[in-house]
Amino acid sequence: MSRLKLKVCGMRNSENVKGLIKLRPDFIGFIFYGNSPRYVNDINENLLLQIPSGIKKVGVFVNESIPKIMEIFNKYALDFVQLHGDEDLQCAQELRLKGINIIKVFRLKDSIPELAKEYEAIASYLLFDTLTPDFGGSGAHFDWSILKKYMPDIPFLLSGGIQNSDIEEIKSMKIPQLVGVDVNSKCEMNPGLKDLELIKKLKALL
Repeated sequence: MSRLKLKVCGMRNSENVKGLIKLRPDFIGFIFYGNSPRYVNDINENLLLQIPSGIKKVGVFVNESIPKIMEIFNKYALDFVQLHGDEDLQCAQELRLKGINIIKVFRLKDSIPELAKEYEAIASYLLFDTLTPDFGGSGAHFDWSILKKYMPDIPFLLSGGIQNSDIEEIKSMKIPQLVGVDVNSKCEMNPGLKDLELIKKLKALL
């Protein structure tokens, strides 16, 4: 099994972002959802534009309009749009037709919805997170055993309270389509401020 990819989400502090860049994660996620405690708000535009091309910039949106997504996507030269809300299939299709790479999130408890299969022709990745009323950041796992019964035609990322102590179990599942992990609340000191030493150790485990 190849190395798992690392996506670090919920970044908003410029110095913290600079430190994270040195660790070379595969993806850095920026949350453009005003109700999130990790909302990027007025993050330095030039900083995002200077992130090396080998690190993919992901804009996280929750039930946002397509024009607003396009505006932010172009402003920050993002690589992916992560649809983290209850967006319908048409929204994802329209964005894909505009040439945008999609990460579609499904928030799970004990089953994977049939709708996930319909996104396989549209999204670059699926992302499975824990079901919460707040669209993520719960620090809690869902029942990972359901992943073994689901074989999508595209790769997926695993999220939901992942920390260093979980990596061995995640790798032991040996699911070919599971290509990476998305970390957030369990790897930070305060909302939006990541513990870079902790992330460095986590990356070494992947």
